[in-house]
Amino acid sequence: MDRSLKGRIALVTGAGHGIGRASAMALAEAGAFVAASDKRFGAAQETAQALESAGLNGKPYEADVTRADELGAMVDQVLADHGHLDILHANAGVLIAGTALSQTVNDWDNTYDVNVKGTFLSIRAVLPHMQRQNSGVIIITASVSGMIGEPSLVAYNSSKGALINLTRQLAVEYAKNRIRVNCICPGWIDTGFNDPVLGHLTAGQLEQFVTQEVPLGRQGTPEDIAPSVVFLASDDAAYITGQSLVIDGGLTSR
Repeated sequence: MDRSLKGRIALVTGAGHGIGRASAMALAEAGAFVAASDKRFGAAQETAQALESAGLNGKPYEADVTRADELGAMVDQVLADHGHLDILHANAGVLIAGTALSQTVNDWDNTYDVNVKGTFLSIRAVLPHMQRQNSGVIIITASVSGMIGEPSLVAYNSSKGALINLTRQLAVEYAKNRIRVNCICPGWIDTGFNDPVLGHLTAGQLEQFVTQEVPLGRQGTPEDIAPSVVFLASDDAAYITGQSLVIDGGLTSR
């Protein structure tokens, strides 16, 4: 199987930490040049430095995914720097806990602004270029939270569910342009991203929770997720589009 991405340009949003950083590293290890984008330019720079230290190719970029003008300028700069754009990993997201009664309207709006609108705007910024080159791969970071109901995650669960169906719609719409669109659905991943939900637990309580909930008995790591991003970006996945790849240690199989 050939998963080489040599000569391809990959843009990763939310590349400054967690799954985004691990994805950037893995895509670069597979041969891609990675445009590591984050709202926090310092975090994007740290990812680019990690790439450089590993002898890999990448460059930091800055854009807030809720701002179409910033995304457009950033994508234009990537194209000016490299001439083409082959892969988008639309990864930026937020998690703000709350129920239907406790979630503030501002937190609901912020969740949808980043998770849904931010993903949509990121994709819309790259689609015309992928259409012109008649090829491209888009990978969206959704979540198993978009497939199940979880307490106190009303905005997050529903926003990730929206991304799963956005994946299907885009895959059908742009297959004619040879653009493949898939999403990954991670389960519990050991990053600070989950602190709004798990941060109050002691180490012992967290271990007990994970052992009870996850058949493999541990949280995943960003490095558990990144190889699937590379797979979906590669020619091995040439006949895969519109799919949601669950990576959850068996969580949703209970």
